[in-house]
Amino acid sequence: MSRRIALALLLIVAIAPAAVAAPARYYYLNPQQVELTVLLPPPPDLGSSELRADEAQVASAVAARTPTELADAQAASARSVFFFARSIGPGFTQARLPLTARFFAHISSDVQRLIVEAKAYWQRPRPDGANKKHGAYPSGHAAFAASTAIVLAQLIPAKRDAIFAQARIFAVNRILLGLHYPSDIASGWTAGTLSAFVMMHDRRFRHDFAAAEAELRAAHLVAMARAGQLQ
Repeated sequence: MSRRIALALLLIVAIAPAAVAAPARYYYLNPQQVELTVLLPPPPDLGSSELRADEAQVASAVAARTPTELADAQAASARSVFFFARSIGPGFTQARLPLTARFFAHISSDVQRLIVEAKAYWQRPRPDGANKKHGAYPSGHAAFAASTAIVLAQLIPAKRDAIFAQARIFAVNRILLGLHYPSDIASGWTAGTLSAFVMMHDRRFRHDFAAAEAELRAAHLVAMARAGQLQ
């Protein structure tokens, strides 16, 4: 019996890391500089007027959505920088831009890891009916949208307005899908903004930013006179 118990415990320890969908390491972020549990307010308390307002907005969005809006939101929910091809142009593809793809995959990975840790800390339940394993607060999709839009707009400033408009829709669609509360989206957007700001000061980030910028310029997606300048 004791041997069986010991074996079971070893199996639990072995599989535990796989239960959390967090990347293995950070590329550009120093997590101690973006402590979301300190920088973000906590989610609304149970029974609070803020929570009731959150619940009412989700219910309203779900009730008002059309089948087409639902299908569009579901189809456009993958966290990839190439989601923004609609804003930038048909040449903005992973096949043409491998350095850009890797750069933004690293940004997304860093932000995802930070968000997973924050979700585990707050453990906020999802809206009723949302079939998701991880907590709601803060929204990882909103964090992805904000951080990606900030960096991409630096690289392609001529498309800045279109990029941010698309990013906002991407984030707010999580409410329409019934997967997040508005306060999740607001906190996620803040988390993504903070993450992008910290990453911009990292030496490896700046090196990879320059490589992505050169690749985009070679693909004629960034005009020489309008090349993104990282401040």
